[in-house]
Amino acid sequence: MAMDIAHPLNEEQQILLTQFRTKVASRVSNHGLTSADVQSFVDDIRHHPEVSVLLMNQMRAELARLSPGQRFSFEFD
Repeated sequence: MAMDIAHPLNEEQQILLTQFRTKVASRVSNHGLTSADVQSFVDDIRHHPEVSVLLMNQMRAELARLSPGQRFSFEFD
């Protein structure tokens, strides 16, 4: 799915993405990232009123950057 750059993340979504990055980076550098970790982080964020498909795509991109070669999947309802 291509990102729609005409609609960038708003300030609250940027904060959520930064929090996600921090959590993922901490897990990766300390003891590794599991699928359960990812699902927990996603579950925390996806109930936020500012969640969007664009934000979820940014999170997927961040996972790919911080954990190259690992495949994670999560659902966005």
